[in-house]
Formats: sequence, structure tokens, C-alpha cells
Amino acid sequence: MTRYEKQLDRVHGSAVLFERTEDEVLPAVSMRMRDRCAIFFDENAFDSDAERIVALAHEMGHCDSGAFYTLLTPYETKGRCEAKAWKRAVADLLPFDALMDAYDACRTAEGVTAHDLAEHLDVTPEFILKAVEIYTALGKKLL
Repeated sequence: MTRYEKQLDRVHGSAVLFERTEDEVLPAVSMRMRDRCAIFFDENAFDSDAERIVALAHEMGHCDSGAFYTLLTPYETKGRCEAKAWKRAVADLLPFDALMDAYDACRTAEGVTAHDLAEHLDVTPEFILKAVEIYTALGKKLL
């Protein structure tokens, strides 16, 4: 089972309504519908499983944290909701110990890049940088 399939299983095993769509403009969207969360997801809008994994984890982050907003929500509130969703996505996909284990596994004499870690963990380099940013803000010692 691939990491993307595991992420899909997590979604399907939850109370979240998951609907596949075809929308390249909004390839991944989560929203509160009545008393549950819904995710609308266009798998074909992403170039790789790593991108799909990160996008789906982020949308689940919105669902898990209840961090939703509307088009009329102030930017500051939108920013807080996005930060909460990313924090949950990082906690789900890349716990701190897993990041440190990957760093040790990928380390060479030249060091480790976000790309090396992303390839090893099947996520995007941008997600690695987001995780480092979040863990740094939480006071975690990265090295």
C-alpha cells in the first residue's frame, strides 16, 4: 500500500465526506457541511503522489482542527486557519521523530536538502520546509 493509499484510508476511516471532483482551479477544498467535514478532491490536478498526500493531509488538517473560513473572513483569520491546518498536517504526516530519523537516513558528507528528505518521505520539499518552520516555532531542536 502506498503512502497516498494510506492517507486515503485515513480519510475514508473518518467521519469526513470525501468526494472526488474534477476542478483544476480548486483541486482540494474542505468545508463544514452541517455537522461534518467534507473534502472535495481532484486527484488528477496534482503531478505526483507526494503532492496528493500533502494536499489531502492539509485538507484533513482543516477537518481535524475545525479551522474553516469563508470568502468574507478577514485575512488574519484565514491565516490562522491555514496555520492550524498545516500544523495538523505536519503532525499527521511527519511527526518530529520521523523527520529526525529521515534526516539521519539521508545525511551525507555534503549535508541534507529538503529535496532529499522529501524524496525519502514521499512528500514535497515545500512540505519539509513547512514542517521545519512549524517545529522551529514550537521550540523543537532540529539539530
